[in-house]
Amino acid sequence: MVLAGQVLSASRSSEASARLNASLGLGGSFGVSHAFDQWRSLVDYSGFYIAAETDSLGNCRSVMVCHTLESGCDLWACLPLITHDPIKSILAQPAPEITQRTIQIACHDSQNRWLECSAHYFSLETGEPRSLLLVREITNEQQSALAFQQEKLRAIAYERFQFSILELILKEQDAVRILEKMVRDIEAMHADVYCALVLTKNLGKLVQTVIAPSLPQALLQTLRQLQLEAGNGSLATAIAIKQRVIVENVMTHPYWGNHREAALASGVQAGWSEPILNADGEVLGAFAIYYRQPQTPSALEQSMIEQATKLMSLVVDRHLSQESIQSLAYLEPVTGLPNRKRAYEVLQQLRAQPATDAHWGVVYIDLDHFKWINEAHGHAAGNSLLQQVAERLQKVAEPHFTACMGGDEFLVLLSGLAASADKALQQLLSMQRKLQKVFERPFKVSGQKLPITASMGLCSFNDISTGDTDYVKAADIAMHKAKQGGRNHACVYQPGMQTEIATQVMLETELREAIAQQQLRLHYQVQVDHTGRPFGAEVLLRWLHPQRGLISPLQFIAVAETSGLIIEIGMWVLDQACAQVALWQRSLNTRELSLSVNISARQFCQANFVAMVKACIQRHQINPNALRLELTESVLLENVDDAVRIMAELSQLGIQFSLDDFGTGYSSLQYLKKLPLYQLKIDRSFVNDIVTDSHDRTIVRTIIAMAQSMYLSVIAEGVETQEQMELLLNNGCRRYQGFLFGKPMPIEQFNDWLQEALV
Repeated sequence: MVLAGQVLSASRSSEASARLNASLGLGGSFGVSHAFDQWRSLVDYSGFYIAAETDSLGNCRSVMVCHTLESGCDLWACLPLITHDPIKSILAQPAPEITQRTIQIACHDSQNRWLECSAHYFSLETGEPRSLLLVREITNEQQSALAFQQEKLRAIAYERFQFSILELILKEQDAVRILEKMVRDIEAMHADVYCALVLTKNLGKLVQTVIAPSLPQALLQTLRQLQLEAGNGSLATAIAIKQRVIVENVMTHPYWGNHREAALASGVQAGWSEPILNADGEVLGAFAIYYRQPQTPSALEQSMIEQATKLMSLVVDRHLSQESIQSLAYLEPVTGLPNRKRAYEVLQQLRAQPATDAHWGVVYIDLDHFKWINEAHGHAAGNSLLQQVAERLQKVAEPHFTACMGGDEFLVLLSGLAASADKALQQLLSMQRKLQKVFERPFKVSGQKLPITASMGLCSFNDISTGDTDYVKAADIAMHKAKQGGRNHACVYQPGMQTEIATQVMLETELREAIAQQQLRLHYQVQVDHTGRPFGAEVLLRWLHPQRGLISPLQFIAVAETSGLIIEIGMWVLDQACAQVALWQRSLNTRELSLSVNISARQFCQANFVAMVKACIQRHQINPNALRLELTESVLLENVDDAVRIMAELSQLGIQFSLDDFGTGYSSLQYLKKLPLYQLKIDRSFVNDIVTDSHDRTIVRTIIAMAQSMYLSVIAEGVETQEQMELLLNNGCRRYQGFLFGKPMPIEQFNDWLQEALV
């Protein structure tokens, strides 16, 4: 497949737009024209692209633009064979309410490219259906970012869907209307699917009702006449065995032997079903989702549909009490505590009481590093921990109101505090200390003891000062301030904190946008030996902000850590580093170079970290000996045994580990001797004053001697003067990094510099 493209010139783009408008009729169709213009602005000028007008059968009527810039080129000859069937499936004219469909196709050539294919539907003045097909090449990174963004948006949409359905359950009495809305909403959130909900009678023996507003007639009629027996389609089997059934390809699966004609007529190629059960485990029916392409659901999709069927069972099972419905609306499901909505209602009730001089207080609690426990031990362990925390907090805070605000966040609302503001604050602090003691004892989960700490925010107020102030938010802000101060302690809300926290929130929002818009950049700083010859480099992260220019990682890495974005960023950096190593290893001059990559604590503690590193190496086909992962002491001390296991597994591949910022942390020989390290890195804080400060010289000399005794390589960072280098060399350090040898540079500039340095 030829993917070497040329620039889509402005004149040729205008011609294409004119031809498109002519095809659409007088004045054109704004939606389709806009889609073409937007696509044109995204075309990768060095890649593959093609725009064509087709009929509903996939016959090409005209090619508007193509990467070859040749007129009259054959659409299907230009496209890889693997794309033909998927593209023809989206060109087939869908239901009238669907205006476009988009798919991404992996072309497994030598570079594993991706094509993004979109079909936009319109009609000629004669009423004849037409499609505008837009195809462009996207990179692996773009595809991953798009997939991640789509999953994130779908998860957000699903949360809103669940909340809206719960509200509807409380207000709407007609169960069928609620179920029809649920089916339509789920179809709207999943591209190219049909949904069907079958309700049964006689304990799951007979079909009673089929709710499937978009399902093609052939398959709809099949469901209405369906015999509910195992093996008779995925939906009937799910009802019969009371378990989820996933069929990746209905044309080959034995369950669909009786229904292939109906599936073929309906354009269905995959189908999976989830049984709807009542509180006693009895079958009420099943929910099915049918795809137009062979595929299996992602983990997120399975979770979302599972939650949807639980809501459906709530609607269908009319025997559920009103109290059960209320509990779903007002109780947090994992801990069983009142949820955020209930907490605000209680606060409003307090405000509505007759005015007094008494104070109230809020303690907002957030577990420190709870996400790490989920990542390392799984969600079941995380849920068990949350339940134990809730039980302990409720017992200590009694008789005050305790709530779970979602995830690992809790709230205690204290009423009847002293009239004096100072005394009320002391009472609030006294309660906070009691709550803090909850975390002094480890929690037992899955046979092991898990220590965990909590950060707390406090806010005190009375009914005179309430107004419209959100005191829950104020305590939340104070809690975030406590986290920034080092975690495992409390902070009392003060005016002005909100502005500071808002700045951090804005930075996090901008950082998410930076990832999506590919504003992050990598710079490379050379590492040299005592002769001045480069032997490697360290890859360093920068943020090229559209307004503020180049932003140092010192300004945004902490935000990335606390928000969890560091995991996505870290894997991107590692992937880019491996890609660069692969390029260096193809050249005789640079094939011996190593590349150092910093690994964050969050990234290192990921349950699948080893697998992701291995996959990255295999994807780029590099020699692992060239990859050096830099870890800080704080990362390793989180759990030394786990660190040793992870490092040992990767060391077997040939990956080398460097201990960064050595000497600034614990520097304990007890754990140092356990770690499969290759190198110690002397922190720049010791190098800065090594010429003038005898204490720093002693520390550096000790680090070098210790490294040599343990047969470890040693490198000094932050070397800026010839005097510093000579002192380091005289004490046995023969590898250096710093401005004396080169500043961090973009890869193009760095490669040019290397060519001269390696002559």
